[in-house]
Amino acid sequence: MENEVFTPLLEQFMTSPLVTWVKTFGPLAAGNGTNLDEYVALVDGVFLNQVMLQINPKSESQRVNKKVNNDASLRIHNLSILVRQIKFYYQETLQQLIMMSLPNVLIIGKNPFSEQGTEEVKKLLLLLLGCAVQCQKKEEFIERIQGLDFDTKAAVAAHIQEVTHNQENVFDLQWMEVTDMSQEEIEPLLKNMVLHLKRLIDERDEHSETIVELSEERDGLHFLPHASSSAQSPCGSPGMKRTESRQHLSVELADAKAKIRRLRQELEEKTEQLLDCKQELEQMEIELKRLQQENMNLLSDARSARMYRDELDALREKAVRVDKLESEVSRYKERLHDIEFYKARVEELKEDNQVLLETKTMLEDQLEGTRARSDKLHELEKENLQLKAKLHDMEMERDMDRKKIEELMEENMTLEMAQKQSMDESLHLGWELEQISRTSELSEAPQKSLGHEVNELTSSRLLKLEMENQSLTKTVEELRSTMDSAEGTTSKILKIEKENQRLSKKVEILENEIIQEKQSLQNCQNLSKDLMKEKAQLEKTIETLRENSERQIKILEQENEHLNQTVSSLRQRSQISAEARVKDIEKENKILHESIKETSSKLSKTEFEKRQIRKELEHYKEKKKK
Repeated sequence: MENEVFTPLLEQFMTSPLVTWVKTFGPLAAGNGTNLDEYVALVDGVFLNQVMLQINPKSESQRVNKKVNNDASLRIHNLSILVRQIKFYYQETLQQLIMMSLPNVLIIGKNPFSEQGTEEVKKLLLLLLGCAVQCQKKEEFIERIQGLDFDTKAAVAAHIQEVTHNQENVFDLQWMEVTDMSQEEIEPLLKNMVLHLKRLIDERDEHSETIVELSEERDGLHFLPHASSSAQSPCGSPGMKRTESRQHLSVELADAKAKIRRLRQELEEKTEQLLDCKQELEQMEIELKRLQQENMNLLSDARSARMYRDELDALREKAVRVDKLESEVSRYKERLHDIEFYKARVEELKEDNQVLLETKTMLEDQLEGTRARSDKLHELEKENLQLKAKLHDMEMERDMDRKKIEELMEENMTLEMAQKQSMDESLHLGWELEQISRTSELSEAPQKSLGHEVNELTSSRLLKLEMENQSLTKTVEELRSTMDSAEGTTSKILKIEKENQRLSKKVEILENEIIQEKQSLQNCQNLSKDLMKEKAQLEKTIETLRENSERQIKILEQENEHLNQTVSSLRQRSQISAEARVKDIEKENKILHESIKETSSKLSKTEFEKRQIRKELEHYKEKKKK
């Protein structure tokens, strides 16, 4: 029964923040030890002494029994060493006085597997925590505490406050060195001192009563062996009885009578106690039945209350959710108009964007055509330049031909004049020859030969002149044909110049068109950029609206989750309160059962003592008869 009660208590204790903190110094049990093994390692004192040695390496090393083997005396010895070291460290190093009651090493040593034993171990760990967070290595130990989870860390911080800032547990002695303290600072210290003094007086009186009770029990234990030895000695040695004096017998008889009276009185008292115990047992049974019935009623009430509380919480939750949802619906209705507006605006922008894309495509096509025409224009310009160069060359050739023609015409004129002159001379010579022939028909033979020579010379000269005339005529004809071809070339040049002027005008027109196209393209690009900026701005606006709506949805979901958690925590709290009440009732029932068992054991013990007393009475009666 005790194991069943202690097991959940042990599991709860081993998962407490103080035990979790002390585990940061190392494993309590080797391997995969159970909670019981770890708890035994704690109460044996070996591990805690090692922890104290890490906190205060300068402490005097005392022999600690490392193999306790569930020996209460060795356990008490180890824990006593630990408590002395803790007390010495608080007083000498930290200049603090432990005002709380020190851990009872007797309870931990003799009865560790009890609720009182775990409470004393908790005190021991609390004082050890106070040493750790105020020692020279406190940064290292505080870092270990920071490595724990949040709840454990918060609980350990609360325990640290208990041993560092609570003057009822640990009293700081450094204020005694301060001389200039005000009355407001002294008053709380005096109140604490008075409370501590009253508690110490109460503990002194309690310990005095305990000492008296222990002394009486010790005297009673010493008296029982003496009485049994005195009772056995007359029966065991009849020879000595003969030699004893009558006075000794009378004294012994008086003692026996006194003892009989005392035993009768004790028997009556035990009988009365037995009757009282029986009555108390009956009352306990009645009370137990009443409590069981009350427990059943409370359980049914708790179930119904839990059910009603759950329904009430559900209704409250629904009411709160309805209010919130109504407000959200109204808010979303207001935003719905904006959303419709933005949707219409988005559609318009999409249409504008489509129109712009089509315009952009059309302009790109026009740009391609313009670029093709521009490329063709470059070719025409190049061809125009080539024609201009060719025209310039032909003009130069024309000029040269003109000069050459002029020179040939001048030469022709000179030749014609020379021909005329030669013709005139030939005519004149012919006339002279006729005159000579007429006048000298009857001259002499030498004169005939001279005329003959002159005629021959004249005829040869005429032939030469005719040949020159023919060549000059051919030259003139060639020059005339050349002039005709030059006139054709000139007309061709004029045509080329006209074509060149026409192409120049066309180039100017195309350049103007290209400039206009570039200007319109630039305007379209600017318009496209403006529209794209407006589109990006609207997309950002839509994105911000979407993010705001998603954020509000997340906030609502978080609020919903928080409300669900609150509801579950309230349900759990109500369930825990009901379960705690049920556990309290069950605990009271267990206490009543234990008290009944204890009363039954007392009753059986009283009956046993009563039988023993009767046996002793019968023994004394037989002895008296002898």
